[in-house]
Amino acid sequence: MNHFKTFRMRIASICLLLCAAFLTVAHWQVAHAESPKHPLSHQDFDSWRSISTTPVLSRDGRWLAYAFMPLEGDGDLIIRNLTTGQEQRVPIGALPPQPLTASEENPDRASPRREATITFTSDSHFVICTRFPAQEETLRAKREKKPAAEMPREGLVVIALDNGNVSQLASVKNFQVPARGGAWLAYRKEPAANASPPVTKPEKTGTDLVLMDLTAPASSAERTFTDVLDYWFSRDAHTLVFSVSSTSETRNGLFAVTPGDSTEPFALASGPGKYLQFTWDREQTQAVFATDRDAQGSMPAQFSLYHWLRKPNTEATPLITPKTTGLPSSLGINSEAAPIFSQDGKRLSIPAARIQPVPDKRRETLIDEEKVTADLWHWRDDFVPTLQRQRADKERKRAYWGVLDLASRRYVQLADLTLPSVTIADSGTHAFGLDDRPYRRRFDYDGIFQDLHLTDATNGERRLLVKELGEKSGVRWSHNSRWIAFYHEKHWHSIDAQTGAIKNLTQALPAFFADELVDYPGEIPSYGTAGWTRDGDSLLVYDRYDMWQLFADGSPARCLTSGFGRENKIILRLQNIEQVDAGDDKRGINTALPLLLRGEDEITRATGFFRTSFDSTEKPARLLWQDKNLRYLNRAADADVLLFSASRFDEFPDLYTSNAQLDRFEKVSNGGAQLGPFLWGNAEMLSYRNADGIELPAVLYKPANFDPSKKYPMIVYLYERLSQVIHTFNPPVPSAVINLSHYTSNGYLVLTPDIRYTLGQPGQSAVKCVLPAVDEIVRRGFVNENAIGIQGHSWGGYQTAYLLTQTHRFRAAEAGAVVANMTSAYSGIRQGSGRVRQFQYEHYQSRIGKPLHEAPHLYVENSPVFHAERIETPLLLLHNDQDDAVPFAQGLELFLTLRRLGKECYLLNYNNEFHGLRRRADQRDFALRMNQFFDHFLKDSPKPDWMENGIPFSDREEEKLRFRDAAVSSPASAQP
Repeated sequence: MNHFKTFRMRIASICLLLCAAFLTVAHWQVAHAESPKHPLSHQDFDSWRSISTTPVLSRDGRWLAYAFMPLEGDGDLIIRNLTTGQEQRVPIGALPPQPLTASEENPDRASPRREATITFTSDSHFVICTRFPAQEETLRAKREKKPAAEMPREGLVVIALDNGNVSQLASVKNFQVPARGGAWLAYRKEPAANASPPVTKPEKTGTDLVLMDLTAPASSAERTFTDVLDYWFSRDAHTLVFSVSSTSETRNGLFAVTPGDSTEPFALASGPGKYLQFTWDREQTQAVFATDRDAQGSMPAQFSLYHWLRKPNTEATPLITPKTTGLPSSLGINSEAAPIFSQDGKRLSIPAARIQPVPDKRRETLIDEEKVTADLWHWRDDFVPTLQRQRADKERKRAYWGVLDLASRRYVQLADLTLPSVTIADSGTHAFGLDDRPYRRRFDYDGIFQDLHLTDATNGERRLLVKELGEKSGVRWSHNSRWIAFYHEKHWHSIDAQTGAIKNLTQALPAFFADELVDYPGEIPSYGTAGWTRDGDSLLVYDRYDMWQLFADGSPARCLTSGFGRENKIILRLQNIEQVDAGDDKRGINTALPLLLRGEDEITRATGFFRTSFDSTEKPARLLWQDKNLRYLNRAADADVLLFSASRFDEFPDLYTSNAQLDRFEKVSNGGAQLGPFLWGNAEMLSYRNADGIELPAVLYKPANFDPSKKYPMIVYLYERLSQVIHTFNPPVPSAVINLSHYTSNGYLVLTPDIRYTLGQPGQSAVKCVLPAVDEIVRRGFVNENAIGIQGHSWGGYQTAYLLTQTHRFRAAEAGAVVANMTSAYSGIRQGSGRVRQFQYEHYQSRIGKPLHEAPHLYVENSPVFHAERIETPLLLLHNDQDDAVPFAQGLELFLTLRRLGKECYLLNYNNEFHGLRRRADQRDFALRMNQFFDHFLKDSPKPDWMENGIPFSDREEEKLRFRDAAVSSPASAQP
């Protein structure tokens, strides 16, 4: 009995212990349970991190490095050991703000935001990365109004990969490491605080250049050279060349040192003057550079080209001077373009420049009221003054190329005012030239056209080959310098540079090589090319789905993908994964290697990779396929390690590694963890039929936890075709258009229908597509028909405004950078490029297809302002007074018309902003106001004060502060 009692007591004790343990575990689970997901707010934008720099692999494939940076605030360099999976984070400050200046490549767009530069040393033992100032440090300096010379400077971080040690280098302007040759680092310092050069002018004097052996003890690791303006490593790290530009000009020159050798730098050339554009040949056994040391005091400056043989204690010798036979007296050596050696190093392509007239010194004595500033618009000018102004700097720097035979020293000028643009073959023996002069006046209303000439570089003789080539002709030399390929009138052609014979290479093939989906009236572009093969005998081009090998001599072409793409509606494109050494200039596609192809399903947009080869007769073999956007990024130079990204609308584009066989696919970054706390939407591909019965795709972005039994507000976002980006991840960032991730996170449906256009009816084409697409979704029963909005910017803004004149289906609309009146916009100016806008209507996006004087009715019919009395939908307009694509007056025309008609309309003009908002504060402000606008009309949120009462000019500064403060204290986020 006592034993039984004892047993029962023990059982009871065990039960109590188990209950206690269970309660402890349950408490831990509750305490550590995942917090409920919540919608994205505008306050989440700034802290959102992206992989902002192209990820880099070490040569041996053991290490991965990338910058993981927030939109605003300080970010990190992530270094991952791909063998162990261990990661190291190194703070690298905050990215500089978006530049307000236009891009040099495309003046209609903003310059790209600067990113961190990341480099591994060639021995894979160190990684070097740009370090920006911390955001708070920069903001504090700006608030204290410190001069530019005293602002925080950029630097470098150097990380030893074997132990993780981090070294900080301050005030660094730029840096280089050699492609081979170990752990050498050269970096140039910023000027001293009291000697900062003017921001808008080129530097005239140099700064300290530091050469470091990263493996040496600190006491002997560094060597410093003063007053260095530029520098160049050889690939093997055995030579470092640098130019000196000193306030004491007698110290100027071009010098060479051997890293690891303590002897004094050897002067290749020295003395007062500039030393610019140092250029190695392919084998790096010789080099050339430009200098004006022999013409000091001449106005304008006259440069000579010097030649240096890479031998110990060998000085450079003059190669081309202003008196060289064959160099026209109107031309001189171009100091702003680098020469180019032929592949065999026997010839040199030399850039010449027009000698500029000496400025009239009297201009310097004029005061402002004595100056006349006026442009003459002459009817026979090649280009209108706005375009001349935009092109002036490029024309001043234009390189007029010639060729020098290094053995005979014979120089032949190939380009001049009658043929300003030439491209020289790798051999240096021939060039083709493109002459646009006969067609320049058509540039206002038509495309870019050029005549193609063939030039013999040994004697300068020219031969006209093809007239009136379009701007999308893609003219290119083969790598054996025998053939020229070009695209013209929907076909690919070849030219034999020896005979001038022209062959149409695609005319007899059962495929289309002109883009079948292009529906504007101008030149139809090709599907593109993968380039020439290395032997130079064949060109790889694409049709809609497949890749073809075209033989330049006219031999029968081959479909390298055996029709697999067309059979399966999969778009196949070559991914060149050949291992290429940094600085190597291997030309063309190696026909001995397998071909890796990226495939994309034209309907679902699923992607993956396939393999085939040049000698295969089989269909491409599928290696990897996912319902995502898979992208090949790069590879390790000395290892079988390839880097990819994979994304969907609801999946961050994290990084993955694999080998060339793609038999493994390993995730090596974790940016997607940021999605964890947030409600996120998903994307669905669907189809609909437009009013003409044509089936078209559309994408429906759904809110998180979508419930088809509920009614959701919906916004239509439109441009042209958007279904192809269904698997593109949309980071939560503010801009001039709705952020898909933010709106789905906050309970909105977003519909993006593809639009098919009919020539002369761009507005009605949008009506015929958008309204049936909306009807298709409404029929599914989960859309609140009284809460449908529409939004678009630029071309999408025009379509939005036009749709409002044709339907009352939408409860609210936002339209940005709207063309309201095609008759007045037709001869407007794109202030970014300086180009007359007529071409857009006759041959491009606006798709009218005829000039205004021939078809004024089409311009009127398609202009929202002429039908504005029909608009009943509340409209928010965004149009900025410095819009560099669509004149600001266009937005005013629509707003003032609606204002007069008593229609509810708001126009936001961010002063001195452009076609797209570039200042972060303006982006934040507009994104929130647009969100409030749609929330009011589509979610019955209270009308914000700026909509209710406006913003008086006298209160506009204070209102922005109140608006910002209110947004921070009460972020807008709500599920329906």
